[in-house]
Amino acid sequence: MRIFQTLLAFSGNAQPQLAVTRKLLERGHEVRVLAHDAARERVTATGAEFVPFMRAQPDLDITRPETDTLRDWRASTRIGAGVRLMRNGLFAFVGGVSRECAEQLARFPADAVLFDWMLTGAGIAAEAARLPSAALVHCPFPVPVAGAPPLFSGLRPMRGRLGAARDGAFSLAARAALVPGLPGLNRARAKQGLGPLRRWDQQLLAANEIYVVTAPELDFATQGRLPANVHYVGPAFEPYPAEWRSPWGAHNDDPLVVISLSTSYMNQQPLAQRILHAIDGLPVRALLTAGPALDTESLDVPANTRVVDFVPHRSVFPHAALVISHAGWQTINAALSDGVPLLCIPDGRDQPDNAARVLAVGAGVRAKKSAPVPKLRKLILGALADSDLREGAKKAAAALARSDGAEVIVTRLGEMIDRQ
Repeated sequence: MRIFQTLLAFSGNAQPQLAVTRKLLERGHEVRVLAHDAARERVTATGAEFVPFMRAQPDLDITRPETDTLRDWRASTRIGAGVRLMRNGLFAFVGGVSRECAEQLARFPADAVLFDWMLTGAGIAAEAARLPSAALVHCPFPVPVAGAPPLFSGLRPMRGRLGAARDGAFSLAARAALVPGLPGLNRARAKQGLGPLRRWDQQLLAANEIYVVTAPELDFATQGRLPANVHYVGPAFEPYPAEWRSPWGAHNDDPLVVISLSTSYMNQQPLAQRILHAIDGLPVRALLTAGPALDTESLDVPANTRVVDFVPHRSVFPHAALVISHAGWQTINAALSDGVPLLCIPDGRDQPDNAARVLAVGAGVRAKKSAPVPKLRKLILGALADSDLREGAKKAAAALARSDGAEVIVTRLGEMIDRQ
């Protein structure tokens, strides 16, 4: 197979998508990847051919505030952050991505297009080229479905008429929030010789297949009426070292708490410091994975804490008793795959929704980003002592272990191409 792939290769978005890239190459298929230049090293490490964006915000790098054109972290309210994310992300990418994908497809005779669901312009180019396409969803299913609370509502399911009315109202609001992006999407379609759509989400749903990279038990959308082309394929992880060397040595067997607050910039410095103050003096070993978004030199780090730039989650999580996280979807899938409970401190984007799903399966607790040090300390100690959370995490691990998302996607892509 010759697969043309395009993705936002930053933060948690990249992990499952590049796992699929690697699996395609492992099976002997050819892959060309269109992505932002800041992700060049990460993409080329897979062995795929890399092509940089030239029009679709080519200098984008969400790991640093000065190059993050999304800038949703600047908003003072959650609604304002959502508006920025859609305007500067979902909507702004459509025209440029559509044109660049069309140009690449004219040069690269692909058998199919695999695209990040946030880059719907790739779906337009695939449709215009009459190629089968598949969208890869690296978060809970993003389109409202009847019978479930929509993504970005932060809500948990509610039964009965009141729940149905609530979910219906929030779904209408979610669809209304997409309306401002429709004119730009239809302009991009017109430039490719395609007719207009009535709803923005119709473009995503027009993909031949949509792969949600998690287990169905972790997503509320599976309780509603999903389109037939949506498939929950299981988590997908890039290769990781099986061993992790503890910086404390074998003599220290205090519970390990891993603190991971996103590789994308979301102004998380004050939260990281309060978590470290809460950890100070507790009978634990704490490992802070800082990533590029934290200024570690300005942090006051307690004696029981070690700071590293990076460690693969799947290498260290099997040793952990608790993960403290911003509730990024890939961090959640990794922690629960290893049966580790979470303390979720959602920052923005889909993170409140992700945290709601962790609580719904009984695998974690939640705190506000503004939570004071005593509250955080209490939640940490409570989560470490809660056997019910460990049991909930083990059940989630069993669900996530049923299938390898990358394996399933590569197999289904081949079947999709054969049907054409």
